[in-house]
Amino acid sequence: MTDQCIAPHELDLKKLWDSTCELSACKRITSHDGRNPKVTIEVPILTCSCLWHRFQKEAEDWIAPGGILIADPLARNRRINAAYAQLWLADNRFQWAGLAAFASKQVGCGLLHAVTLDERIEAEKRAYRKLQDSYPKDLYERIVTNKLRPNVELWEAWDKAKQQNPVPLTSDPLLGGLITRVQEELKYVHEMLALGNTALFLDVYPLHRFFMVRGFKEMEECLPNRRSLKNKVIWPITEKVEFGVAQREILETFAYIDQGKISNSVYEMARHEQLNILQPAMYDVERFARLMRGTQVGDVISVVTGLFSGLPEEIQLTLASQCKAPDTKITFSQNPIADLANKDQRMEFVSRAAEQFDRLLKNQTTRSQLKDSIIKIANGGGVE
Repeated sequence: MTDQCIAPHELDLKKLWDSTCELSACKRITSHDGRNPKVTIEVPILTCSCLWHRFQKEAEDWIAPGGILIADPLARNRRINAAYAQLWLADNRFQWAGLAAFASKQVGCGLLHAVTLDERIEAEKRAYRKLQDSYPKDLYERIVTNKLRPNVELWEAWDKAKQQNPVPLTSDPLLGGLITRVQEELKYVHEMLALGNTALFLDVYPLHRFFMVRGFKEMEECLPNRRSLKNKVIWPITEKVEFGVAQREILETFAYIDQGKISNSVYEMARHEQLNILQPAMYDVERFARLMRGTQVGDVISVVTGLFSGLPEEIQLTLASQCKAPDTKITFSQNPIADLANKDQRMEFVSRAAEQFDRLLKNQTTRSQLKDSIIKIANGGGVE
């Protein structure tokens, strides 16, 4: 298991506001003004800011080694999934993190679906162009008039590419602009999913680690200080969400954990996740919100109702390491005009997922199955 980030640190046993080193090692500055020599001793103190730096750096080490974000969103997502999973394995009270391991894995599944779909659209386009280049006359005319097909291998390659591509009529020149727009929107959704996944992790992972190591009392004392790091950390949504704001839901989450009220803590952290981070970072962006409305795939596809049937992945969460696992599937909505950008609809979905996760954890058999899946995710698996 890759758990180098969740590791003891020499400062863990130091008290807040105490010196972080022996007095003999402190820096001394001596000045003389004639008769009255003065000695100043600079003592390094363990401050709230120091602690936040430590845990924020730990989060960045997961997904931005050397201070640079992992470029491949899928690879970055696997690291995020693993980190959430390891939080739960290290402390089962972090039930939100356990659920987040599955939810983030599902984001990875969405990223994979978008990449795969774009690759298959491009594969069909390439196969069509090769076939088109082999003819001196217009290929589309030959198709619609059912003329003979002499270049058998090229025709077969095109047929195979069409069968593997769930977007019908990709090769139709009359729909070329629409297909290109679908690809552009796929890329945009892919980028926004990766952005939300990354920003949420950078916000929430350090909160859990601070509580794990320092406890609730110090978290309550130090939380207001976290925003002082805003110009010193990686924060990809700085124009939409201010870093490190001491939101009420954060303190309530960890107060509930401290009191043993785990279900309450999951709900409060879900509120923070959905309302304070993801809503302004993603769902308040009109273009993204528009694509999340209606058919669960957006207006680009719905303008030709029925043409792209089967294109979208159903919005769901599976409490298993696989992308698709019918027995553990929680669907966003059966309503054909459901709106993922609507915060109330999302919270209802998250609440249902949290309740099912809690029920499964309370049953010895299903808890063991969930733990096996989380261990797999913790080791880098799951998006498959």
